Amino acid sequence: MISKKSKNTISHKKSIRYALEKINSFKSHEILILFVVDGNGKLVGSLTDGDIRRALLKGVSLDDTVDMAMQKEFKYVNSMSDYEKINKYKQANLKIVPLVTEDLRLIEFINLSKIKAVVPVDAVIMAGGKGVRLKPYTNDTPKPMLELSGKPIIAHNIDRLISFGIKNIYISVNHLKEQIIDYIKKNYSEYNIIFIEENEPLGTIGSIKLVNKWQNDDILVMNADVLTNIDFYDFFQNYKNFRDNMSIATFNIRINIPYGILDTTDKKINSLIEKPSFTYYSNAGIYLINKSMIKYIPKNQKFDSTDLMEILIEKGKKVSHFPIRGYWLDIGNAQNYAKAQDDIRYIKF
Repeated sequence: MISKKSKNTISHKKSIRYALEKINSFKSHEILILFVVDGNGKLVGSLTDGDIRRALLKGVSLDDTVDMAMQKEFKYVNSMSDYEKINKYKQANLKIVPLVTEDLRLIEFINLSKIKAVVPVDAVIMAGGKGVRLKPYTNDTPKPMLELSGKPIIAHNIDRLISFGIKNIYISVNHLKEQIIDYIKKNYSEYNIIFIEENEPLGTIGSIKLVNKWQNDDILVMNADVLTNIDFYDFFQNYKNFRDNMSIATFNIRINIPYGILDTTDKKINSLIEKPSFTYYSNAGIYLINKSMIKYIPKNQKFDSTDLMEILIEKGKKVSHFPIRGYWLDIGNAQNYAKAQDDIRYIKF
């Protein structure tokens, strides 16, 4: 998601000729813009080849400095938490936005061309399960490392998180953890991925208690063995709009009763419903939690997400759900694993 500083920056002392040469050196997939930095390391302008052409037409020479051609008004953000502004820039078709300090010192670039949106959360992927229901596939391979379309399940989830601008990712590991750790270190070395190593199973959410410091106020927790194209930005907006303490992503289960159902009082029949259908919401294993709620999770004890839900509801905290409108599948058994291998060819991520 983030471009290197030096690639898209240029000193205000450099010539327009040098700027053109630098822009010309960019590869076809790179964003053709430079941000001008003064002697104190502050951003003072932006520069494109179009800006240079317009300056040359006005009589500026190639040997003049870039501040003769740069745009002094440019878009920037001061925090990744300003996700609404970032996403508006994305919708306005901006390709890159500098993240700067209050005094305009460059921190890094947000490459909007590579992300769907920015969701300001820390993410935790629960990848410590033994995958008992998937034996014999999981005899020598941890469930998150089973492949779908040539890529481990966990990689599909990491890529999904990254595509929503999520920078801080924790992975809770236990069973056959070395395979997961080695794969992530080899394939995601440029990302900030930290491993939470369980000495013993801590349930579906207990291991997040082992994280000492969070970068954001909200935490997205998800099971490693789900395949989904959930819109994390919609999920996060819903969570924020309702001011939830915890939100649970859900999927619909429709139950068809093949018989007529009687509504009765004692022996009296009030009505007859012929072959009714009922729709229920079920837990999809993906959650958003305000970090202040972590205090209710005991340390070094097996603790499930459902335990946390029950405690928060009992204490009067706001817990809601978010129906997934896209694809979701729990790859917890051989039948669903086979289905996922077929479905993934048609899912739009």
